[in-house]
Parts: sequence; structure tokens; C-alpha cells
Amino acid sequence: MHAPLKNDVSNPVDIAIRARNVTLTLGSDAAPTSILHGIDLDIVAGQSVAILGPSGSGKSSLMAILSGLERASGGSVEVAGAAFHDLDEDSLARARRGRIGIVLQSFHLLPTMTALENVAVPLELAGADDAFDRAARELEAVGLGHRLTHYPTQLSGGEQQRVAIARAVAPSPAILFADEPTGNLDQATSAGIVDLLFDRHRAAAATLVIITHDPALAERCDRILRMRDGNIVEDVMTAMRA
Repeated sequence: MHAPLKNDVSNPVDIAIRARNVTLTLGSDAAPTSILHGIDLDIVAGQSVAILGPSGSGKSSLMAILSGLERASGGSVEVAGAAFHDLDEDSLARARRGRIGIVLQSFHLLPTMTALENVAVPLELAGADDAFDRAARELEAVGLGHRLTHYPTQLSGGEQQRVAIARAVAPSPAILFADEPTGNLDQATSAGIVDLLFDRHRAAAATLVIITHDPALAERCDRILRMRDGNIVEDVMTAMRA
């Protein structure tokens, strides 16, 4: 059983993500395609939230806007204290840095870099003095301390996703997004990756937003949002959290 969760949370201090009347329209002026239709959403800091919905429902588009990868056509988006809707491209890039970590089903590792370099170099570019030490610690935490010098082609799919998780978590982001993080993995490997994702979410005390087709994965989250046709049609707490 699920208990309803009201979208408007009374204490703004505890809000990690706040979206108001968010719309997204793609295509030309002559042939516009409306993707999102006036989304209102509050996500409490530290919460784990699953966004479920069929292909074309708008869930990945919503994540792209909330993570700053895509700009909304209308409305306002505040993430970890930054008003994304008011920022130019350079300011948005700076606001995302350190605040947001993203794990995708396509691992997006640089093939010419080792596992250690894939995690450390983004930290180094962000100005971290201890980038390689932090990267090594995160890779150790995801069970890859023995694979630091291996290149992506020398790693299994599950190992590559572990590197991607380490890279996302290493900057200690306030919010961790995962878009179908097990989509390219077999069932046995997927289970371990999901366990790891929740473990790193708890260890970092980060807000976690997962895009998924998998109801069983969604049930592990504190809260489930269901989308259809560019709208949030259901917003519930899971039974264990109700």
C-alpha cells in the first residue's frame, strides 16, 4: 500500500529541488512538440525518489531539466540553492559543478583514461587538490581498488558502471541523479549496482533521483513519482516510509 505525499513541503530549508510550472517544448515554432506540461515538484533533501513512466512520458526530460542538462521552456527550477532558470550557460555550469552527480546507463567513460583518471580528472578540473587520492578512495569504496590502472575496455559492464558511480559521487554532490543506471547490464550485475548506488547515496547523505522502468527498483526508494504524457500523475511514499 502507498500513502499520498503532498507536493508542497512546508519547510523550504529542507528542499533540495523545487520546480514550479516547468514546461518543455521542442521542435520548431511551426511544429512545436510539448514534452512537459506545467510540472510542480518539491524534493526533500536526503530523499530517494524514483520517477517511473513509459517511454515518451517525459521522465528523462524532467531529469535533464532538474540536473541542468536541459533548459526548461518555462517555469522555475531551484536546485541545491541555485536558481537554474535565472543563470546563463557559464553560470549554470558552475552551479552544477559539485552540486550534482549523474549516472547514466551509457557509462560515458573516456576510453584513453584509466579508471583512476576517469574519476580523478573531473575533480582536478574542478580545482580539487587531492583529486587522485579522492578518486582512489571512491574506487576502493565501489570495490575497484584493484582496477585503478585498467582502461574501460579492460573492464566489464558492471565494473564500468561502478567507475561511473565513483565519478558521480567523488565530488560529494548534494544531489545524485541516475537515469536507467542498470539498463545496459544483466540481471545479476544490475542487483549489485543498485545496492551500490543506494549505499553511496546513504554514505554521501545525498538526495537521490532515479529514472527507471523497474517497479521493484522504485519500491526501494522513499518516494515514487509516476509520469504519463508529460505530467506527474501519481506521487506517493513507499509503504516502508509511509
